[in-house]
Amino acid sequence: MLFETGNQIPNEYWSIFEKSPGGVSLATDPYCTKIFHNAKASSMLRISSGGNFSHSASEPPNVKVYREGIELEPEEMPMQRSGSQQVEVREEVLEFVWEDDHRLISVWNASPIRNQRGDVCGVVAASEDITKYVLRERQVRTDKTILEKIIDEKVEEYAQLRNEIARLDRLSLVAQMAASISHEVRNPITTVRGFLQLMQQSKSPNHHNYYDLIIGELDRANEIIGNFLSLAKHHNPHEGEEQDLLATFQAVMPILEADALMMGKRIKFIPSQVSRLSFNANEIQQVLINLVRNSLEASEKGACVTIALFERGAQLGFSVKDEGKGIPPHILEQLGTPFLTTKENGTGLGLSICFDIARRHDAEIKIQSGERGSTFHFTFYKSDKP
Repeated sequence: MLFETGNQIPNEYWSIFEKSPGGVSLATDPYCTKIFHNAKASSMLRISSGGNFSHSASEPPNVKVYREGIELEPEEMPMQRSGSQQVEVREEVLEFVWEDDHRLISVWNASPIRNQRGDVCGVVAASEDITKYVLRERQVRTDKTILEKIIDEKVEEYAQLRNEIARLDRLSLVAQMAASISHEVRNPITTVRGFLQLMQQSKSPNHHNYYDLIIGELDRANEIIGNFLSLAKHHNPHEGEEQDLLATFQAVMPILEADALMMGKRIKFIPSQVSRLSFNANEIQQVLINLVRNSLEASEKGACVTIALFERGAQLGFSVKDEGKGIPPHILEQLGTPFLTTKENGTGLGLSICFDIARRHDAEIKIQSGERGSTFHFTFYKSDKP
């Protein structure tokens, strides 16, 4: 009988064993301390034909074996389990990994061999190499994941591009409107204002009470037209020498503090000396004024609007924080769009101008908003040039 003498494979079985077209492995004891493999199995396991390859041997092969990504101990291998537990193991997929990163992925079936007394005296196993199929499937899954990620990114980029095109279309319309109304309206307003100032100097008692009102309304109309025109201008923010952001802000702080005082609110300025950089001082002052006035209008009486300068690595800029009720999410997503406003008499141009100035300076405006208020961060990105 098989394995009855010296746990060796009888010669009459060796030829069948060796020439089997599939991988066949024989353990000559129930604990699989010796496992002999035919030509097919030996080729898969990278050993000479008929050689011993067992993780239960006194000198086990230097190969790691995984099942579903978990490394197996010798007693967990399918042939060892079949012999020690006296069970059949079916369709078990193993991945062998050698030190040179060579991989074998194979499916194993193992059954215990019993002698005439019914005792387990060995184990026989059949194996099949499925490496190329599994690796191909893994590559397909990887390619699919990468492709899905690329598609998601492209969809997001497409959506952003569509939003940007829509925004540019609106800005283009505003620029055309500004260019057309500037010649037709601004010059007559300037003339009328000058004429009213001359009338005021005459100190006529009949119309004196109306002069301040008329001039104030004309100034307001002139400011709206100026807002339109600033959208159509294309200043170069990098002209001239580097400037001091702190000094630029200190120059307009009295104006902002006066605005706050008239509204019954406060301004808190946290000065900080930051690196010098090139920017258009008038435009950056305009951004600060627009953001602070918006924050003052969003805050209740007695509230405080905080202005702070910051510098972190390659980033520097300023923040404006209010104590209002926050910005609704559907409005927050559209901030910077011309004519978008929640104010009863607003034009929606203030923030649009701020975003346009930021783009011309290669800067960025980010907004954080919640129930306790909103914070606008205006960030410059310093050049790598020395």
